[in-house]
Amino acid sequence: MILKICERLRYLDRLIKLKATGTPKELSQKLGITERAWYKYRDELIHDLGLPITYCTYHKSYIYTEEGCFEIGFRKLSNPAKEKIRGGASLELLNVSFP
Repeated sequence: MILKICERLRYLDRLIKLKATGTPKELSQKLGITERAWYKYRDELIHDLGLPITYCTYHKSYIYTEEGCFEIGFRKLSNPAKEKIRGGASLELLNVSFP
């Protein structure tokens, strides 16, 4: 199930970058979900994951409103980055430093 979700998200990312999603109805068909499910999915992507997407009536496609990329996966931390993590939180995020 998780593999299917990841594949769907990668496919969606590619369609958005190409400005080739089509209308919400067309996109839901491309993703193999109902139109209603797409709207719920879209709201979660925007509100929960912070994806900057919107529908463009000129292109008849969802588009990214900011430059960037959507990544799914696991990235190993380099040794210097590992040293800055204490108790599960990155000290850089907390603006804390140690002498």
